[in-house]
Amino acid sequence: GFALEKNPYNSVDVTVSIRPKVYKMITDPDMEQADLDPLADEKLAFLQRVGRDSTVDFPCYADRYPIEMLEYLRLMQMTPEDTQGKPLSAFDYSRTISAANEAAVLSSIVDAVQFQLSKYPNTEEEDAALIQDKTLFRMLNYNQRMAIRHRRNEKRLLKRTIAALEKQIRSRGLDVSGLQRAGGSTLGQVLRGDSRQKQKTSLESRLEKMGLPVDLNPYS
Repeated sequence: GFALEKNPYNSVDVTVSIRPKVYKMITDPDMEQADLDPLADEKLAFLQRVGRDSTVDFPCYADRYPIEMLEYLRLMQMTPEDTQGKPLSAFDYSRTISAANEAAVLSSIVDAVQFQLSKYPNTEEEDAALIQDKTLFRMLNYNQRMAIRHRRNEKRLLKRTIAALEKQIRSRGLDVSGLQRAGGSTLGQVLRGDSRQKQKTSLESRLEKMGLPVDLNPYS
């Protein structure tokens, strides 16, 4: 095969997963409370109901990533402060749940992409230096040269993904402390720079898909 440096369809799979850590499963006395997820069992049950695995690979492109990744991670980043006792199925993961949830989602993608980068045995700069060394590079066979170009392109793509995510975190005002959780609200939250259209509750969205009226309080 061959490697195109500016192919818009180039992508790198990034793996995301839930760690099923719940109180009853902890056996290590040194495990910190911060590592525990009291909603882990409910999240796993939710994933099973919707036919999703607990570990999923999502493709990341140079300028975008699938909305399904956001939806999956919004579920993974739900906390009791978001749900306030409501079932996870009451929330619409196709939109922002809360500022704190969205910040955790985007930061977790950055962490996953950085981990993916760390798995390469060498850096993009080392690959570039090898490619620029014409004498040494010509000593490699065709497949080896294409493999080096391909892995360099993967690293470039992952770095651009990190830069785009960090820019999004800043532009949406998610790079500050003290961000609010949903507090049991299923209305979602419009962040800075997001669409300003009125957000529906998950019930309203389901009614709309069924072709039924969505104005639940016409006299307000």
